[in-house]
Amino acid sequence: MTSNSADEQLWQDAYAARQSYFERTVGPLPGDIQRMLSMTGVWPGGGLFVIPAAKLGQHMSVYTTFGLTNPDMPTSVRMSEFQLESSSHARQARGKLQKREPAHAPPGAAGYGYEIFVVAQQEQKWPLMFLQWAVTAEIEHDVGFLARVEKHDGLTVEEIDVGYELRINVLIAKVRPPLPIGTRLPNGAMELLVATTITQEEMRWSMTGGRGVLLQRLQDAGVGQISIPGRPSVVQ
Repeated sequence: MTSNSADEQLWQDAYAARQSYFERTVGPLPGDIQRMLSMTGVWPGGGLFVIPAAKLGQHMSVYTTFGLTNPDMPTSVRMSEFQLESSSHARQARGKLQKREPAHAPPGAAGYGYEIFVVAQQEQKWPLMFLQWAVTAEIEHDVGFLARVEKHDGLTVEEIDVGYELRINVLIAKVRPPLPIGTRLPNGAMELLVATTITQEEMRWSMTGGRGVLLQRLQDAGVGQISIPGRPSVVQ
């Protein structure tokens, strides 16, 4: 087996193992992955899935990245001069791929070391907008979500524009049961991060009370890591 064919086999094995894990813990993957045209050539084979998640609650879905843990991640290229052209038939991405120094990956990690998801009601658009924001922050700007979450016991981000005249605050943390907690892929460890919408009061409270403590408050209140924009605050 040549090096290229060995790399391709590892890529396919990692994809299959990740698919098997999500289907076992969440539900069957849809037939089509949702691509980010701005990541064309930068994130080969990567995209977003909306997975019906009856195991997690009635009318719930898991909106997730799928490919940040690919063996060819972190990316070694970036897109420049990106343009999106639309016609009556389709949209087409144009741009130039340029070499770049890959971001640092945790030792023993699969790709960036994590996938990130949102648990929310079915047929929502904003979670996909959030995931596009998160992927862009990681792949284009080397934010390092996993390292930040581990260092600070979670990460809060304020006023993210997710379209539809909606801005959200989120708490990004490692998952807690009963959500799936991650696994080991053929190319390394895959952690799972979940972004949970939080109120402005919860955002301010977390600055002194702590992100991990806020997550515990959410769990004690029965919210857990489910995103419900507009819900009442669990702190005063």
